[in-house]
Amino acid sequence: MGLIAGLMTIFYYQSALTLTLYVVLSVVLVTVLAATVVTGYVYRLSFMAITDSQLEFTNWYTLFYDSQSVCEWRNIEDVNVKRGGIFAQILGFGTLLVQTAGTQNNLTMTMVPKVEALRNELASRADAATAKVPYPVEPY
Repeated sequence: MGLIAGLMTIFYYQSALTLTLYVVLSVVLVTVLAATVVTGYVYRLSFMAITDSQLEFTNWYTLFYDSQSVCEWRNIEDVNVKRGGIFAQILGFGTLLVQTAGTQNNLTMTMVPKVEALRNELASRADAATAKVPYPVEPY
């Protein structure tokens, strides 16, 4: 009973400053929730397409900025995985780094689930593609 009386007293004697504080905190809370929703939506837009001939990454960084990269299997030199933090280790998330040959940019995708299995799959496809292409032999 004393708690209810104390709360009623606090709300009865509120000043304009306290009301302003509640408004500011409410705006901050709504902004954080909206940013979280937008970040989750942008994360779900990123994808990787694996075809018989190439690997395609589409990374969305914001709602208005994305990056698309395409690499043929024979141009992939190495596939690496980076993990940081205890939650990434427990949940199996990581960053996938695909190193490419020549002047192409390396491909990077963050927050990839089951990243170890994906790395093994990509590396085996890249190895199979380079094994099928015979190296040209120059005549003497």
